[in-house]
Amino acid sequence: MDNPVVILDQVKSSLNSWALAVSDISFASQSDNIVFQVTADTGTRYAFRIHRPDYHTFQELISEHEWTNALTMAGFSIPGIIPTTDGDFYLPLEVNGGSRYAELIEWLDGKSIHAMTQENPSTAFLYASLESLGQLMATLHEHSRQWRPGKNFVRHRLDVDGFFGAEPFWGRYWESPFINKAQKQLLLTSQHTLIESLEALGYTPNVFGMIHADLHEWNVLCNGNTMHIIDFDDAGFGWYLYDIAVALFEYQSRTDFEEISEAMLRGYGKVNTLTNAQRALIPMFIHIRARAIIGWATARPELNNAERIKKLVHYTCQEASAYL
Repeated sequence: MDNPVVILDQVKSSLNSWALAVSDISFASQSDNIVFQVTADTGTRYAFRIHRPDYHTFQELISEHEWTNALTMAGFSIPGIIPTTDGDFYLPLEVNGGSRYAELIEWLDGKSIHAMTQENPSTAFLYASLESLGQLMATLHEHSRQWRPGKNFVRHRLDVDGFFGAEPFWGRYWESPFINKAQKQLLLTSQHTLIESLEALGYTPNVFGMIHADLHEWNVLCNGNTMHIIDFDDAGFGWYLYDIAVALFEYQSRTDFEEISEAMLRGYGKVNTLTNAQRALIPMFIHIRARAIIGWATARPELNNAERIKKLVHYTCQEASAYL
């Protein structure tokens, strides 16, 4: 398990590569990456990110920067990456005896949609926030439809193989130790229906392209009327409907889930119109998200998600019966 205190002791000297005079550095968050907040003696704040080992190759990280830079140029508010004094965007480090990459990015002020709706629990505020998120997401998808990556661009694909192939991006979820033999059989059998639906949807640019793939309530920061998008670790090629499903997945246990869905899709519809057939596929993509989360969380025991995984397995298996 990564101990942020231990890792900070190993990596803080590398901030010299940015010629920063640091007045303070503190732990900020830990998920796929470990993030520290760095304050320079000028008062400027940065996010110092230590990437998860073996998650992305160097070329995949450079490609992520190509994508986020294109989004910035298109007017999206995204934290900019700060190059080292040598002009490098990603710095290789030795951490816990292995190789990782570090990056320094702008620290954007704002509160996540999650934090804001905790402070203001009115449903009207939540619906308005998700309507804005839906519009932002649709604008990103519209940009993706027209954007063309460079010839060396490399990112993962959240396609049929990316979810259900021999080596899915987030792991072979059906082999999670939290899944018993009968549940595994149910999940594998029901996968066939999911795969058929995904292949029928296809991979044309109007339905499939670069997506954020993790654009939920924690990864959108609000500051006044500005919405910042953060954490592009999972960004890759995928179905636009999956992006919508990721955001809605967080709310599926709420009694007002239908109203939440309508609010987000109302915002989305201000930019892109979904057909009735596409809207009908959103519950399936939410179900696929659940399977992916089982794989992701199982591979991250240090996050202590055992109870969450067990509940998710139970719920997902109940749903899977509908896809037999």
